[in-house]
Amino acid sequence: MPRPHITCHMITTLDGRLKTEGWPYSEDELLTIYDAVGTRLEGQGWIIGRASLEGWVPHVEPILDPAPTPRPDRLADLAGRTLGIVFDRKGRLLPDTDELEGDHLAIVLSERVAQAHVERLIDRGISVVFGGPDGDDIEGALSRIAEGFGIDRLLLEGGGTLNGTFLAKGLIDATSTLILPVIDGNSGAPAIYEQGTGPAQSLELVQTETLENGIVWLRHRVSRES
Repeated sequence: MPRPHITCHMITTLDGRLKTEGWPYSEDELLTIYDAVGTRLEGQGWIIGRASLEGWVPHVEPILDPAPTPRPDRLADLAGRTLGIVFDRKGRLLPDTDELEGDHLAIVLSERVAQAHVERLIDRGISVVFGGPDGDDIEGALSRIAEGFGIDRLLLEGGGTLNGTFLAKGLIDATSTLILPVIDGNSGAPAIYEQGTGPAQSLELVQTETLENGIVWLRHRVSRES
């Protein structure tokens, strides 16, 4: 099963920072800029990590079984909505419904998450996908999601650790980076790609565009070694 084409779409400062606190923009302003460009990328869904969503939906202490239990994915009805994929391998998130701002949620768990938590998600209409024993079979989970929902283009939208994991696994095909005319300058602030000690990745420039107020949009293709 082929996996979907993945573009990592991020907004950042000139020094590549991720956290928006202290930037001379409100959250609403940043979302307006980010979403307007994201629409132009024509993704059929988006991908984020647990931490990016935890402040917006209910969450619980995870309950993990001692050993992984292989189970079939449970895909609900997309019903013409955009798909939102959340990687939450320990099963901390427990949204009230399957919708987030009109998009259908699919949560990727490890095979160690207790069945009781899985059933609570299913009862809320949320799609559940298993990412292997430890939840790190990202490519397998995405391939099954793509086949099950009939999609082939997704936007990866952070955070930095998830972006770095995708990068290290060779799962990013292109990048879309909005650079604000701002220098964050905070020592130790997280970057939009955090992959520990992974090797640097070469990119091929596809497009540059200057938007309003000095914001620069860069599009790159990820180089693949032959």
